[in-house]
Amino acid sequence: MFIENLDRHQWTLDQAKKHIGRLILTRHQQGAIVAGETPKPARRWPSPDDPIRRSEDEAHSELFTALRDGDLHATGRLSEQRRPRYATGYSSWDFHSGNHQPISPSHWREGQFGYGIGSLEFLKGEFIDIRVPRFMVLAIWPEPRIEESRKSDSETPYTTPYIEMMFTAIRVHGITEEQQSKKELLADWFTKQKVEGELISGNLGDAMATLIRLPQSQRGGAKRMIGPDVRETV
Repeated sequence: MFIENLDRHQWTLDQAKKHIGRLILTRHQQGAIVAGETPKPARRWPSPDDPIRRSEDEAHSELFTALRDGDLHATGRLSEQRRPRYATGYSSWDFHSGNHQPISPSHWREGQFGYGIGSLEFLKGEFIDIRVPRFMVLAIWPEPRIEESRKSDSETPYTTPYIEMMFTAIRVHGITEEQQSKKELLADWFTKQKVEGELISGNLGDAMATLIRLPQSQRGGAKRMIGPDVRETV
């Protein structure tokens, strides 16, 4: 049966918020890269412009909007028994149930969430130990697809076997701005290479040898030197 394969794993609200915050932070960083900006690194101490703090605030807002609207379902251990008036403790409620019970959207809208202790107190009771189904969180805030991540992170520009061979020639002959190999030697090297099983023609090899050299090297003549002319004069 399909129900046997249902993901029954439960997340705390903090786990769900961290998942959402990580996705929001990644989205902001990718948007900054597309816009040509440098993503700001997270600071050691939280500040108003700390990217991690901003992403967590957005995650908190999105998570509770989904809970209040009923898009995300949560359960918690319910208590409807108030503690004595002068009793001490973090909660005003006693005898929370051992089993988790559904929390309705109306509870989220009327209640007050104690973030530090993870409790939801409303007029007639309190929920603690709140959980949300992991599969529902992942359905609303899915992980990026591996194919899309690879495409955005490692996609290479268009190239051809001829362009790749020209880069190979630059590496093999150690061509730099200061070191320009002779065109004849390069053309001879190209004509000995094969693309898809066929030797490169003389005309194509000559053109490729021309393209991988600097324009000033193609004009010929001695390289101009900076400094005084020390040649002897008559």
